[in-house]
Parts: sequence; structure tokens; C-alpha cells
Amino acid sequence: MAPPEDQHGKPKEPSLYREPIHSRVRRVHQRATALLSDALAPFGLTPPQWAALVALQQSGPMSQIDLGRSIAMDPATMQGVVVRLISRGFVLRGPDLHDRRRNLVSLVQPGQEVLAAAGPAVAKAERDLSARLSPDEQDTLLELLSRLAS
Repeated sequence: MAPPEDQHGKPKEPSLYREPIHSRVRRVHQRATALLSDALAPFGLTPPQWAALVALQQSGPMSQIDLGRSIAMDPATMQGVVVRLISRGFVLRGPDLHDRRRNLVSLVQPGQEVLAAAGPAVAKAERDLSARLSPDEQDTLLELLSRLAS
């Protein structure tokens, strides 16, 4: 398919007739965040808190810096997320037994329980987000997003 032409019959520059990738990604991010926020609201969790809990469940105890890196969150924001999760009793922060200079953040039983309780709602939000895509398209999208994010 030939690109659209301008008033002089010359092909238009792609950026003039196609929505930029960053705009599309931003719109998908907004929709995904809204779906996830709605799914987590009954559990009193935010998407960053959910991401932190999932990372701890998958990887085990880690420093707050490593936790932030694992979910692409800056240190100041990660600090607030961890403080809120501690206040809710979902995680503990304590000294690393192998390196006393470091503190580790650990998932505790109430955190495991909220993950299990919220999991079905989060899975539904994921299904709702990707419902217009076939399973093969979903796999392709995940691979492309991983490549763009690296």
C-alpha cells in the first residue's frame, strides 16, 4: 500500500500520517493501568504495590534497590511503596544475614494471601486487555514489548 500523498502528489512523511509508536504505547499503558487499578482497588493495592509483591514472590527477599530495579521503579518511589507495604503487614524489611550493611525486603504471609486473593482479578484484567488478540498475537506482542523495553 502506497503512503498517502500531500497536495503536490509527493508521499507524506510517515510521522505526518501515522500515529507515533510512543503515543500508541502510552494509550495502551493508560488502558492497562486503568484495568489493573480497577482490579486491585477492592484489595487496597496499587499497580506498583502489586508489582513489588509479585517480584518478591517470584524472586524471594531482595534489597529495596534490587526490588526497584526489578520492576523499573526509581528509588524514591520504591521507598514509598515499601513503606506502605510494611504498614499493611505484607512485607518486612530487615538486615541481610550475609551482609549486615544491607536490608532485605521479604514477602510475609499476609502478602502471600493478598496475592492469592487478588490474582484472579488481575488475571481477568489481563484477559480483558488482550481479548482482541489471538493467543499467537499475544505471544508476538509480549516478545515485541520485551524487545522495545530492553
